[in-house]
Amino acid sequence: MKRKIALLLFAVLLCCHAGVLSACAAYMDGAATTGNAFVQKLVDRDYAAAYEYVYVLTPDVKTKSDFGERFRNIYDALQITDIQLLSRDITQKDGEQNEYLLTYSLQMQSGILGTVTYDYSADIVATPLGYTVLYTPSLILPSLEEGDKVRVTNRQGARGEIFSSDGKLLAQNSFAQCIYIDLEKDPDIEQVKGLLASLFGADPAQIQKKYDNAVEKEYPLEVLLSFPRDTVTLAEKEQIEAVNGLGIDDERLSPSRYYPFSDNTAHMIGYMGSPSEEQLAQNADAGITAYSIVGKTGIESAYEETLRGTDGRVIYIENDKGEVKETLYEEPHEDGSDITLTIDSKAQNAAYTLLAANCAEDQSGVVIAMHYDTGEVEAMVSYPSFDSNLFNFPVKEEVYAYYTADENQDPLFARATQALYMPGSTFKPFSSIPAIRAGWLQDDYSPEITLEPLTTREGDRWTPSEDGFPCYTPIYRYETPEAFTYTIAMKSSDNIYFAYVALQTDMEPFLAYMREIGMGEKPDFELPLATSNAIEADPAGDDNSNYHMLAQAGYGTGEVQMTPVQMASLYTAITNDGDIVNPTIVDKVSRSVDDVEAVEWENSRTIFKENIMDQKAIGMIQTALRRVVQDGTVYAANLQDVPGLLAKTGTAQMGTQDNIEREINWVVALNPNNKMLYLVLLETDLDEGTERKLAILHGLVKSENYDAAVQMQIPELEEEPAAPEDGADGGQPEGDTLEDGDGQPEE
Repeated sequence: MKRKIALLLFAVLLCCHAGVLSACAAYMDGAATTGNAFVQKLVDRDYAAAYEYVYVLTPDVKTKSDFGERFRNIYDALQITDIQLLSRDITQKDGEQNEYLLTYSLQMQSGILGTVTYDYSADIVATPLGYTVLYTPSLILPSLEEGDKVRVTNRQGARGEIFSSDGKLLAQNSFAQCIYIDLEKDPDIEQVKGLLASLFGADPAQIQKKYDNAVEKEYPLEVLLSFPRDTVTLAEKEQIEAVNGLGIDDERLSPSRYYPFSDNTAHMIGYMGSPSEEQLAQNADAGITAYSIVGKTGIESAYEETLRGTDGRVIYIENDKGEVKETLYEEPHEDGSDITLTIDSKAQNAAYTLLAANCAEDQSGVVIAMHYDTGEVEAMVSYPSFDSNLFNFPVKEEVYAYYTADENQDPLFARATQALYMPGSTFKPFSSIPAIRAGWLQDDYSPEITLEPLTTREGDRWTPSEDGFPCYTPIYRYETPEAFTYTIAMKSSDNIYFAYVALQTDMEPFLAYMREIGMGEKPDFELPLATSNAIEADPAGDDNSNYHMLAQAGYGTGEVQMTPVQMASLYTAITNDGDIVNPTIVDKVSRSVDDVEAVEWENSRTIFKENIMDQKAIGMIQTALRRVVQDGTVYAANLQDVPGLLAKTGTAQMGTQDNIEREINWVVALNPNNKMLYLVLLETDLDEGTERKLAILHGLVKSENYDAAVQMQIPELEEEPAAPEDGADGGQPEGDTLEDGDGQPEE
């Protein structure tokens, strides 16, 4: 209709100026000149010059700038890089003396469409000032009409989700709670800014910026603020909904990652955020920008490329009713792959609750439950923890400071994988193996060691200078009625015995074995692990310092350090014929195709180090660790009735000889009934960790006593320990001897 009105207007003008019009042939020449020039300017993409040959009477193009911008925006969206003229023709319209029809074909090279050809037509009419081309949107694309818009919509590939082995979602695609503004209700933006500033401390300038952007782009709705789910209170909701145009949504407007298990899985699953400079550089080809959201820690980070979907685009023509009239281009999106972990959600929750319940305010710790034959981690907890959902939104400086403060035990720190701890007596089964291999350390080996009275603490100390080792080693021996054979030294966790064994082994064989079991390395694991610390003799150092270091390594202190994950991995050799199994936490990678799971990758058992102990050593160690459970340092956990359970405790003190500040408390247990390995570590003040770690172990091994263990309660012990399986004389250690004899502080 508008086009007919325009033609009628030109007809009136022609009638008024009929006297100045020339013959038909002259008009034909003028029309051809105009039409040819106009098309050439379009081919040259010189839209400012092309505008001089057109008459425009449409709502969407009012100026020369509008004209050129409309062409450029649409052609840029289609990635038009080159235009070639294929044909052009100008003919007089039937029965119309001064009207001509311009037809032409253009071939365009598009970065997304490839080579495309469009056929165009336009009316050329005479005016008092010469011939002009009547503009219509179809001069840009043949199917474009007045009121139509070319839209470009990104279709985001959904991020893969993370599941537990029992099918529970650990990281889920969901929606945040958000406050939005409905522009079609003509809201008062000043009132909106005032309310959001008073309720949530929102920046009015940022609210105005979002509002202005929505107005400019003609968005009907705009999200102004987003929060974790269930953040906005009922009273706040009532105030928000009382303002015209404001609303609350938690189902569709603000996509967000949701972590249903929050604190329980935070260090393992991680969280998401804006990419670092390093991530931007590494993922430039993957479309990652400063506005992207990527995995920052945990599985979210380690498997970013696997989880991240590939975005697609749709370019289409929308009519004045908001309907899709024609799809010009569609680039399909692709969802990311899902990851299923080896983690069991029930075991994870139990481990977290046991650890949290048995940690005082200034304490921290780790719990790991792992299948020792395959290395599959069933539960892995670091405490204190944090809620991963917090990091979906801007975190205030004071909140971040709290979560990274040493006085708060640094809740963001992933202790299971990143903290290096002295293993204490849990290292004794391994420090003794070089001597077992050499043949002189038998189970009945009981060396003569001269003890000196120790006045500062109950027990004795040992200075092995009479054996040719000029070092002073203030370590402790606890009382026992039995001879200090290998099994008895292990079950009472005697430091002197294992320091002596290490010194008798000598430095080079000992260091060679440390390298053999992976000290100074780290196992393969899906999450980043800190590298363990191996001891190294100092060629320039004196014998005293080197042998002192060797003696300390014999009972797992000094320079020997490793992560809890590596310690768990090391213990798998005791039940895997001497092979250290790599720990693993990812079971498979898959994606759903037509509601059918397609497995892309599936995990398999791998070995970190092979044959680190022979069957003789395995037999000696298993016998000794069984005694630890029956009448040794794990006796108070009351697990003697668990058939074949093996365990070892360890304690490493931190500080100076005169000022012991903190204590690392370990216990590792191997249960052959379900092939599970349990590791508990607590960092506490001096003498505060033994009862707590044994309560946690009791709750892990005996699920029926979980509730009692949460209360740090263990069923009453028998009056006498059960008779040892190997027929040796038993005897519960006296007094404080349930605490390991690992009291060697760092010097």
